[in-house]
Amino acid sequence: MFKYRIYRPITFAVLLMLALSSCQDWLSIAPENDLIKEKFWTKREDVDGALAATYNAFRGAALQSFILGEVRADMVTFGDQFGDYQKIAGSDINPTNGAANWRNYYKAINLANTLMFYNKQVFEKDKTFTKKMMDGVDAEALFIRSISYFYLVRLWKDVPLVLEPSISDTSNLFLPKSKENVVVDQIIEDLLKAKDMAYTTEFRNDTRNPKYFNGRANKYSIMALLADVYLWDQQYQKCSDYCDSISNSTLFSLEPYDTWFDLYNPGNSKVESIFEIQFDDNLEAQENPMYYNLISGGGSNQMRPTVNLASKLTKEDLRSCGFFGPIWKYAGITLTSPVFRSSSQRDANIIYYRYADVLLMKAEALTELNRLSEANGLVREIAERAGTVHIEIIVKEDMRKAILDERAREFVIEGKRWFDILRAAKRNNFQKKQIIIDMILAKATNIQMQAVLRTKVFDTMSYYLPVPEHEIRYNTKMEQNPYYDR
Repeated sequence: MFKYRIYRPITFAVLLMLALSSCQDWLSIAPENDLIKEKFWTKREDVDGALAATYNAFRGAALQSFILGEVRADMVTFGDQFGDYQKIAGSDINPTNGAANWRNYYKAINLANTLMFYNKQVFEKDKTFTKKMMDGVDAEALFIRSISYFYLVRLWKDVPLVLEPSISDTSNLFLPKSKENVVVDQIIEDLLKAKDMAYTTEFRNDTRNPKYFNGRANKYSIMALLADVYLWDQQYQKCSDYCDSISNSTLFSLEPYDTWFDLYNPGNSKVESIFEIQFDDNLEAQENPMYYNLISGGGSNQMRPTVNLASKLTKEDLRSCGFFGPIWKYAGITLTSPVFRSSSQRDANIIYYRYADVLLMKAEALTELNRLSEANGLVREIAERAGTVHIEIIVKEDMRKAILDERAREFVIEGKRWFDILRAAKRNNFQKKQIIIDMILAKATNIQMQAVLRTKVFDTMSYYLPVPEHEIRYNTKMEQNPYYDR
């Protein structure tokens, strides 16, 4: 996320108050009506502040998204300071688990909805706020709403679909869950609209604001998310088409072997980065939260690689970061020197999309379309950039596994592994759920624990989180994930 400069601190403080205030139901943020209508939404700067607050709310979910994208998978473990997440990792999950909470996503969604509702009246009042600016803001808000919902459906499956802002006490704060396919259809509809309104290359070489292009949603990050959603929804030709649209722009390529570590330090690769949540340790409270306990300069990390990761990632693979290990991408200064980041350099970005993801999404889509030769070429391109070799694969099932393994190596500790495993398992009505079953059972430390886990993992609804208990308590229309309602 790009962090806007705070030109009007009072306005920004008000927006943050709106972002942090709430009812008992986290789906909604109901600020006082007169505060929004009378003291806000009169000029372009108000829209800028609201957009900044919306990004800031989404950034508030970044660490949670990162951990939940890894914790139930097989590449890293988390230490004792992450007890609630450890329970999720061990499939010991209940509705009172503090980590199984969707409030951060719905804060971002409601601010995006509020922004799209009120920026229309600014357009009428402030002639410096042009139609192109308004459309660009709407595109960014739709992106934030869409990516928030994409996390929600992958983590909870069926979730409430909130498309209107909570702007008064009469707003409907309590909604039932919508089916996953309904939410996914809405995401696609929103992104198709957003891509045609979004900025393209306007901020690509902006010397005053160099982080704009990578840290704010534009046409290319919107299309990357759209390709990802189509892949999840098993619309493989459309996924491939949008990957092609990004490639055909000629704006992106893989960061070369020699400068690969630039992806992580300083980040915002000029050739590979598509969308990153931005952090800046020079600004107060703007360091990446993973540095508080997950990663330390001394190496006593609360996030540790597993044996399975070591089996997939050899020391010869550039992505292993040599003897440092892959956590070094967040902890180190360079790939060639054993120098840790200092306490004032805790600002590695969290990368959501980069060009390598586009190539591997397309490879996966092409595999499902039985175009294995083309898929092999894309996987080879990724492997060779990392200094490894990809051997031609001619069997579709083998290619599926090879892509899953290549994604594990390419996006090691980037918050994607669980979602990749779940997407592979759920294909064709969970035809391959054994992938998840084997992975979870492998975590058992004894026969008794394996027996307990075995009773849980055959129910595919166990792969999704429970609705938070307080949502059930305060919203009579809310139904629990049936797996947790026994």
